[in-house]
Amino acid sequence: MTNSTKKDEALAFLKAHSLATLATISPEGNPHARVLYYASDDAFNVYFLSLANTRKVADIRANPKAAVVISDDDKQHALQIEGVFEEMTDTATFGPIITKLSQNLFPDDGPEAPVTHMDKAKPVFFKLAPTWIRWSNFTLGRSSAEVFAEIVP
Repeated sequence: MTNSTKKDEALAFLKAHSLATLATISPEGNPHARVLYYASDDAFNVYFLSLANTRKVADIRANPKAAVVISDDDKQHALQIEGVFEEMTDTATFGPIITKLSQNLFPDDGPEAPVTHMDKAKPVFFKLAPTWIRWSNFTLGRSSAEVFAEIVP
């Protein structure tokens, strides 16, 4: 499988999913992990919406470096993305992403995301711009060289 094929496969996987585990570091230096709904674009940027009074927002504002992991139920694929968060404020920039994110947060055929059940607070929109990406496809073989592929952002 070529690097281009692996990149295409990883991007398709990212776009086919909507739930990720986000890892951050608190202002006090403690690790935090949580599940969140996200949307993405063709550059492997990951977008999410949260409320200003949450720990994740405090963590990101104190240290914008973070990581997300997306995996599937059959444990055959995983995508790891490390990067730097940017708080998005320009609605023209994130309009199309908000549409996709809204579909993930408020699906027609399922329960609403947890953010809809929390106390009222100012919504905050973030973009994680990748600095390192690793695609894992455990159907390809039994060695690290066959299974893991680093994707250039």
